[in-house]
Amino acid sequence: MLKILLSGVFISTAAYSQWISGFYAAQNGVEPIANIAWSKYTHVIHFAAAPNSNGTVNLWYLTQAEINAFRSRPAGKKVLVCIKDNDSNLKAFTSATSGPKIASFVNNIVNFVNTNGYDGVDIDWEANVNINQYKNLISRLRAAMPNKIITMDAGDWGGLNTVAAASQSMLDQINVLCFDMDNGANCNGLDCTWHNDALFQAGQTDKRTCSAPRVSTFTSAGVSKSKIGIGVPFYGRRRPGTTQEEVVGQFPLITVYYRDLATDLSRFQPAYMQYDAGFQAQYLSVIPLNEFISFNGTRSMSDIANYRKSQGFGGLMTFTMDEEYISGQTGDAAYPLSTALYNATFGTPGP
Repeated sequence: MLKILLSGVFISTAAYSQWISGFYAAQNGVEPIANIAWSKYTHVIHFAAAPNSNGTVNLWYLTQAEINAFRSRPAGKKVLVCIKDNDSNLKAFTSATSGPKIASFVNNIVNFVNTNGYDGVDIDWEANVNINQYKNLISRLRAAMPNKIITMDAGDWGGLNTVAAASQSMLDQINVLCFDMDNGANCNGLDCTWHNDALFQAGQTDKRTCSAPRVSTFTSAGVSKSKIGIGVPFYGRRRPGTTQEEVVGQFPLITVYYRDLATDLSRFQPAYMQYDAGFQAQYLSVIPLNEFISFNGTRSMSDIANYRKSQGFGGLMTFTMDEEYISGQTGDAAYPLSTALYNATFGTPGP
């Protein structure tokens, strides 16, 4: 059987010719680590620690008890720690990666990864990005951890495409965040009801979608498709006041987790389910409640997996696994989206 070397670990190409990385939100209170759908994922990203401005690593959402629990992961499964923006100081990354501090910051990350038994690190620097300092951070991390997995999360803002293009040889995954595209102007410069994660523009270039401009920003910058992962949200948006997409106006935006939506019998009914074949987006048109709900269901998982395959992208990423987890179900029924995504990608039950 053919095997390849990925970040110092030999992996069978029959099982992992592409990745599915799932974010696990620390202290989510819903899905225990023991209940993770390990068979549906190649990598789990523990979300999240954060930088301090002095270059130290803050546990942030993480707890030592959870970190220790991940040591009992199934054989062959990789667990990374995510280091995200410090919400209390959105310039902490910039400070920690500055000239006087970056060597210490990198050393602190390496120690955090090794001491806590992680297989690598995921960097989620989205705010106040300093392109040169970000590139330097990745370069130093790779030099310090030649056999660890290093990934980054990115969107079409802040020069993240430039960082990804320059650093791709040192990164194992560049996961593009195909969500939160329903904020702002999506109807010829006007605010309107739109999808959290529409896949295609369908000829309407005013629309923000996964394929464009989110992912195309990276391919146009020269990022290899084999390094790109398509990020999938396990949460949607509920907008009271209308029942359709592309309705001009400002409507309340309420985030809803798939686990809650799928068990909401007043909304999640076949009569309300709609599908836009052009945009490849699922939504609910809940007429009795006068609501438009954008969400990703099992059909979206198939669409996204087919998009990845047809374009030759390296993998997929989900955010976050607990947001789909239906605790009242057992087996694959507890993970309907992860199961659908895995089966559409690999075509078989989990390894």
